[in-house]
Amino acid sequence: MRIFYILFIVLFSCSNNSELVQEYIAEKKLFVEKMEDVKILHTEYGFLKVKINANTIERFQDTIPHLCFSNKLEVIFYSDSGLIESTLNADRAEVDEDNNIMTASGNVVLTSIEGKKLETEELFWDNKKNKIYTNKEVLITTKKEIIKGKGFTSKPDFSDYFISRINGKFNLDNLNK
Repeated sequence: MRIFYILFIVLFSCSNNSELVQEYIAEKKLFVEKMEDVKILHTEYGFLKVKINANTIERFQDTIPHLCFSNKLEVIFYSDSGLIESTLNADRAEVDEDNNIMTASGNVVLTSIEGKKLETEELFWDNKKNKIYTNKEVLITTKKEIIKGKGFTSKPDFSDYFISRINGKFNLDNLNK
């Protein structure tokens, strides 16, 4: 008789509610793919345009499919002639795969081949619009200037840029010549 009660308790105490299982999975936001020590090459018309070096990438397929880069990443932008134009480094990034927008965050540094350097905590790269931008505070260092501002827009090659709410030290010697 004792075995019957134990069996009864075991059989009816366990349940497998699919709604609870789905809720648990949704709360944990489990990735569907994980890659380590990854190199991604993006080409256009057979020419290398972007190379991404990442330590860890996780792909998620929730309401908005996206990639998460963690443990540092490097994005190298190339010119049409195959030369490096600029390099972006960050602690982490997320890519909204539907809109093709990367959000880099944590110690973000964009460096041009000419030696210009942008430092910020968050930077967006819109691949469709060929634009990099942020509304956060930025620090730009060139050979002659240190510029601070809040808000920044540029091409990925860091050749032509706009800074909002600017302040800093400027070299005005060239204005008189």
